[in-house]
Amino acid sequence: MKEGCHLTMRRHAGAAFGITVMVLAMLASQTVHASTLAAGAAGVTTGASSNPCGTSATPPVTYQHVIWIWMEDSTLPKVIGNSAAPYITSLAKECGYAKGWLDNVINGASNYVPGVAGANCNDETLHAIAPNGDVCITQGLSPAAKCTASSCKNTVAITSIFEQLQNVPGDSWKAYEESMPSNCFTSNTSSKTAPYYVRHNPAPYLSDLRIVGQLGGNTCATNDVAVPTTSCNGTSCTPNETSNPFYNDLTNNTLPSFSFVTPNACNNMHNKCTPYANKVTNGDQWLSTWLPIITGSPAYQSGNTAVFIMWDQGKVGSAIPNVIVAPTVVPGTVVPASTTINNVAALGTTETMLGLGPIGCATGTQGDGSKCPLGSTTDLRSLFNI
Repeated sequence: MKEGCHLTMRRHAGAAFGITVMVLAMLASQTVHASTLAAGAAGVTTGASSNPCGTSATPPVTYQHVIWIWMEDSTLPKVIGNSAAPYITSLAKECGYAKGWLDNVINGASNYVPGVAGANCNDETLHAIAPNGDVCITQGLSPAAKCTASSCKNTVAITSIFEQLQNVPGDSWKAYEESMPSNCFTSNTSSKTAPYYVRHNPAPYLSDLRIVGQLGGNTCATNDVAVPTTSCNGTSCTPNETSNPFYNDLTNNTLPSFSFVTPNACNNMHNKCTPYANKVTNGDQWLSTWLPIITGSPAYQSGNTAVFIMWDQGKVGSAIPNVIVAPTVVPGTVVPASTTINNVAALGTTETMLGLGPIGCATGTQGDGSKCPLGSTTDLRSLFNI
């Protein structure tokens, strides 16, 4: 789809859920007794039970908030069931995961742009190497530091969920990028303890978010926000709550409709960083710090928020340890390996949860008419009771 010719659809998608699933959810339901967080943050509570799932039976037709947290480079058995990741293992059992959620979207290129757009090329296709005459976000590209109406190097002009939301009155998005030096930063940093990699941040690669006057202006500069580093010392992590837009939006009940959260390259399991002997443990401790803050927030406690913990890739064709957290997820949900899912299915599912229509491979068909990777249109709402 060419720049400026985007079509955003708004739909309120209802979902039919089986009676059996609903009964199981009600049996699993439990009353949440709220207490103030030890940090004393206004409006944030934690339940007497640590389980954030199974507290409600019927999911909302349309959600107010969906939060994605993207981690890095792990297969399912390296995380779920691994002693290096006790928190994620427990969370997966308390909520839900899938044995057939595969790394199959694109091989040899960043999965972040396909994750939010269902494509990584201007012709709305998926390619690890750009075809002649096309522009694709492929491995090693850094987006232009500045864009004009006539030039925005190493970006693509395709619709993403970000553009969809900013074109609908009342909807909104933010990307919360840990250890990014400033909003919409377009270069990697060299820090050994808190590295930021722009390839883990999809917004700067989307020209319609970068060009002043295009679809609301340079919204990357305002909505792709820098988040201070969470300190992890080898045994636990401590969030920096000062001037932290993600923490503030959680505690003040000001989350956008869609949140894209990227820990830095130590905390997302990409790098093995001092003092950790295992990078999986680093990411596990980061999640064990932030998930209780998220699930204790007013937005989550309202029953209208869902959290997708996702890995960009693991090993091509292998299962990745993605976990779905929402009040209506039946605790212990395990989708069998016979059901194929990929990260584009999370895009399509999120779009229906927020009342949007599908884009890119969430439709099942690439821009050139070819089929999308298997699992791109799998309905996660019915599988996870969301």
